[in-house]
Amino acid sequence: MTLRAVTPRHLVTGLGLAVIGGAPLWLLATGRTEVTTSADAEASPVSVLAVLLPLAVGMALTRLVPPRLPTLRPAPAQDRAAIARQVLGLAAIAVAFAGLALLLGPGSVWYGPVKVAMLLGGAWWVLRAWPAPPPGGREHRRAVPTRWYWLGPVPAVAAWGWLAYYSPLAGAADLSGYRAYDPAVLVTAMLLTFLTASVLEEVFYRLLLQTRWEALSGRWPAITATALLYAAMHTHRLGDGPPGDTVAVVLMFNGGLGLFLGYLWSRYRAVWAIVAVHGAVNSLTLLPVLIG
Repeated sequence: MTLRAVTPRHLVTGLGLAVIGGAPLWLLATGRTEVTTSADAEASPVSVLAVLLPLAVGMALTRLVPPRLPTLRPAPAQDRAAIARQVLGLAAIAVAFAGLALLLGPGSVWYGPVKVAMLLGGAWWVLRAWPAPPPGGREHRRAVPTRWYWLGPVPAVAAWGWLAYYSPLAGAADLSGYRAYDPAVLVTAMLLTFLTASVLEEVFYRLLLQTRWEALSGRWPAITATALLYAAMHTHRLGDGPPGDTVAVVLMFNGGLGLFLGYLWSRYRAVWAIVAVHGAVNSLTLLPVLIG
């Protein structure tokens, strides 16, 4: 039997997955069996299991349906340096934005404009300043059979959504705080959140950053690194309680969600699926308020 050498990318991936996977263990060890995964003051707490099980089932179904799909080919040797510059630039934007979000704090009126300027304008500048051949994402998308592009993500997305929001595991959310708002205000907030979070964040973190990182390092190093950067962006949103617990909640929920979204994107290259999941995170809780 030949043992494979442990490379830096394997080490970094293992450490990243251990950090995200260790977060719920930290919470349980400190007596936190329920957490609040939203920055909304009206949001209800949910159990740690209600966070973990939907993500685990969603990732398992992503892997199994179907058992085999094409993977993104590594970037050609002559293109790797140029793509690496783009990855470093995009990752630097992600780190800088996470830091600025912490400085601005939750509820800042500048948060939205800064996000658009950095994740959209900053990404445009990086790709323009350091041009590189496309990392093969379009070819990978065309290699995925059309039926799996449209139908493959459905079991994972549906099972995740039902378990997270409508199953007995999800419990009964207290929506009284949301009902105090005018429905038009809620719809407007949902639309703005959809554009600046569900669409913009998925374009930046998955379509731009993860795809390029995958072409350099492979699937799981890219998914894990992008998930950690995605989680870092949300650290500012949950500021109450001990800092260790706050970071653990963000790593468990946002980091775990980043793994799920990243795996969906890596397997199917279906933009609709990752935008649908991200949109559901921000909207499914409010649907009973709007239709009730």
